[in-house]
Amino acid sequence: MTKAEVITKIRKCLALSRSANEHEAAAALAKAAELARLHGVDLDLIEVGEASARASRTRRPAGWQTLLADAVCAAIGVTRFLDSVGDYRFVGRGALPEIASYAFTILYRRLKAERARYLDQHLRRVKTAYRKRVRADAFCAGWAAVVRQSIKSLAPTAETDDLIGRYLAEQHPGLINVAARPSAGARRIDDDYFRGVSAGRDVNIARGVGGTPDGPVRIGRVV
Repeated sequence: MTKAEVITKIRKCLALSRSANEHEAAAALAKAAELARLHGVDLDLIEVGEASARASRTRRPAGWQTLLADAVCAAIGVTRFLDSVGDYRFVGRGALPEIASYAFTILYRRLKAERARYLDQHLRRVKTAYRKRVRADAFCAGWAAVVRQSIKSLAPTAETDDLIGRYLAEQHPGLINVAARPSAGARRIDDDYFRGVSAGRDVNIARGVGGTPDGPVRIGRVV
């Protein structure tokens, strides 16, 4: 069995350990402890998991992409890193990584559509591919920044989760920080950025029904 398979099996045993049948619960808990001991699994870390979301698949993503991933982390209460193929991996407790992956996918897909629309409507006459990309990146940066700021105003800064830090150290040792690709600065770039800010205000950021001040926020769209 691979370590991932062992962890899946332990999680199933721990779920069974909550059974109302005390004998079944005790047997399941004993099995989970035995599997953890045999395979060197820290039971505390079973609560932590990860889920991936496809991004641009570059080793050095544009700044707007990083802003978007950070916005999701702030909203859901997870952390993230860029994996070897250039996708984001969200790490957190319980189902939060899967929720973060879904939220990022939705936002990323919408921003890519907004980018395509902006290229067609505002940058069609830009002659060089490089200049067109830089200006489109500026638009995306403005869009992602205003979404991140909206989330920041609703979600308090999350406390550092030592358990997630331990998980990353064990499962992904040697992670390094990768700087985002900066955007060039110019008047036209500024105009593109603030058009992105204006478009990003259409994204609906709200707390879920029954949400609390310290709970995750809901990311959606204005319809």
